[in-house]
Amino acid sequence: MTPRTVQLWADSGILPSWKTPGGHRRYSLKEVRRFAQDVRAETSNTSKGQGEMPDPVRVQIIEDEHSLQRLYARSFESWQLPVELRQSMDGYQGLLELGQFEPDLLILDLNLPNIDGFSIIEAMQRQGVLSQLRLLVVTALDVTWVQSRIDDVVSGIEVLPKPIPFERIRSTVEQLLEKNR
Repeated sequence: MTPRTVQLWADSGILPSWKTPGGHRRYSLKEVRRFAQDVRAETSNTSKGQGEMPDPVRVQIIEDEHSLQRLYARSFESWQLPVELRQSMDGYQGLLELGQFEPDLLILDLNLPNIDGFSIIEAMQRQGVLSQLRLLVVTALDVTWVQSRIDDVVSGIEVLPKPIPFERIRSTVEQLLEKNR
């Protein structure tokens, strides 16, 4: 794993840390060991076959930052949940793959090259796709402003702030898994 991945885990609260007055991150060895132990425990619990697994949740992420793409993939992998993940690097590619992949959950950034996230939401609304999936918008923009702009097009879309709230996303994946049972 890269130092950037660890930094992103720290920024998103997955791995507890603090910063020195000089801005350097510090990690407790105890917390790092706990994190590693939690990942190993999740892996062993799911490999013991706890009954029949539901159909995997199909998740598509449209995010143009490579480091965040890796962070998403690593986090989903650490959960050891049945997830089929597809990642798109720009709005145009994401919109094309959306129709082919037909995800249960779409995680969408708004500031994207080619076609921005707002345009993707408008296109999905026009095509009636929003009723077929769950959409989470994850953005560094002001959440209140984004929510009001999206609500002008369609209501019921959850807007989440960056750093990425992985616990909220995991909760959504677990809800969709329960629905698939």
